[in-house]
Amino acid sequence: MLEKNTIIFTDLDGTLLDHDSYSFEEASFMLEFIKQNDIPLIIVTSKTKNEVIRLQKLLGISTPFIIENGAGICVSRFQDYEMIPLGKDYEEIRRAFKRYAQKIDMHGFFDMSIAEICEHTGLSQEQAGYAKERDFTEPFILHDEADVSALRDMARKDGLDIVQGGRFFHLITKGQDKASAIKKVVQQYQIAKSCRYKTVGLGDSENDLSMLASVDTPILIPHPDGSYTPCTIPNLIKAPFAGSKGWNSTLKEYFDVQ
Repeated sequence: MLEKNTIIFTDLDGTLLDHDSYSFEEASFMLEFIKQNDIPLIIVTSKTKNEVIRLQKLLGISTPFIIENGAGICVSRFQDYEMIPLGKDYEEIRRAFKRYAQKIDMHGFFDMSIAEICEHTGLSQEQAGYAKERDFTEPFILHDEADVSALRDMARKDGLDIVQGGRFFHLITKGQDKASAIKKVVQQYQIAKSCRYKTVGLGDSENDLSMLASVDTPILIPHPDGSYTPCTIPNLIKAPFAGSKGWNSTLKEYFDVQ
């Protein structure tokens, strides 16, 4: 039986998109089901606005989306997009990053060439270019992960924070997370439609945990090696497969479709 008034919030890399290929092919069945039933599918990602716009065109959706780990909400307005900022702007983030990099060995997207980003991510040159066009946050490589505690202490003194994603650490605004942005999106849907929505969230990484803790039905996707990010969220559903296959199978079960 179809669960009415549901909003789906989904991470991308390692969740809707397969970790290595970035393919969503094995989620095609449920993506079509979601479109046919007008279920809002909200992307919640560390990716940039332009990266998500490109992907939404491939998916055939135009719903609002949340970028850079909850730093901004983008809403389609005719042929343009309205940005609702929730985090500090990129220039301020970069100034702090440069100070930290004088003490800790870390390498950010701003300082990487397109070729370096391609090497670290497997993205095409065009996709890597979109990934560099940031509005709020800085992904980076920390050469000694033992430094993360000291780095986080420095960041928090500046009103910033560090979160870890599937491939990179991210320097973000303190208090900014996917859950806060999700709450705002749900509120807007409920006001616009004058009804309450049930929420489903799917993610695979540490930076998805706030999202999973904030939804009615949290779904944790395993990593390609079959392991799961440590998580103690109540009522958590663990998908049986990684990437788009696990995404598809758990949503089929949630909506009870064959």
